[in-house]
Amino acid sequence: VAISKVSAEQDGERLYFEKVEGLATPIDYKTLRECPELERMEYFVNQQGSLFKLTPGEYRLSGGVSSQFFSGLLFALPLLDGDSRIVVTDHLESAGYVEMTLAALTAFGVRAAFDGTAFSIPGNQKYTAPVQLCPEGDWSNSAFWLCAAAARGSMTVTGLSLPSRQGDSAVVEILRRFGADVTLKGDALSVSARPLRGVTVDVGETPDLVPALAVAAVAATGQTVLENAGRLRLKESDRIATVCAAVNALGGCARDAGDAIVIEGGAELRGGVVDASGDHRIAMLGAMLAAQCREPVTILGAQAADKSYPGFFDDVTALGGIVTTREA
Repeated sequence: VAISKVSAEQDGERLYFEKVEGLATPIDYKTLRECPELERMEYFVNQQGSLFKLTPGEYRLSGGVSSQFFSGLLFALPLLDGDSRIVVTDHLESAGYVEMTLAALTAFGVRAAFDGTAFSIPGNQKYTAPVQLCPEGDWSNSAFWLCAAAARGSMTVTGLSLPSRQGDSAVVEILRRFGADVTLKGDALSVSARPLRGVTVDVGETPDLVPALAVAAVAATGQTVLENAGRLRLKESDRIATVCAAVNALGGCARDAGDAIVIEGGAELRGGVVDASGDHRIAMLGAMLAAQCREPVTILGAQAADKSYPGFFDDVTALGGIVTTREA
């Protein structure tokens, strides 16, 4: 089965679907929608918007686009009526998140193995809920608060675990490299602002950290380079372009350097308008940069933050931010 990436636009948000060739007869979306008894996680969307029933077999995927493609297949394939393999055709980036998926499968009694080049998934399995399950706190969203505190003020975020399979837990050491005061006590991580200095960070394994790191980079004296960031162009927005646009719209200095973002920091921002571009992390970036601005910040499409953090702006308000909402 050959799989290739295709894109589509839906409700202003860029979506990346799988084009799956060699599968069964297309299934009409209306039929699927009106038949809730059908197992929705067994279906893919192709380039024309048709739905295809997922079948057991061998799948070949690039590891350089998104770990979410691997996770989705790992969750679905064990339920099928035959064994499957997922072959990684190149380097698997964000491997920590695939490891989290495998750990979740194990917790629910589902078997899957990875030998470094391919995943082997037996079919005809069932998920069995564990008696107790304690999920880790979310490092990706916590990173915004931690980077904002490093830039100005102080913050303690609880419910975080170290060590963690989440790649974005790397924010701890990155903030220390910036020069922030970072302390961990139990599940509580505290960050306080100190004079920050620009750094160079390879974000190949942690691309979702880039918008949060931009908050610290804007406050840091000198140049920060966020390199190996090419996969950001395949997120909800072209996140290299939209991070640069957000920083520049508020009076900062950021430039698109191909597969890197270069930020010249240290100057106070003036404020202005940030277009979230349908991207939850750009909406949160605009809100966190507002603390460094002389004037208010307007975020267009701020509701995008609800995708991963529905209570984000409530928390901004609870922490002393002034948030007003108006229809565009």
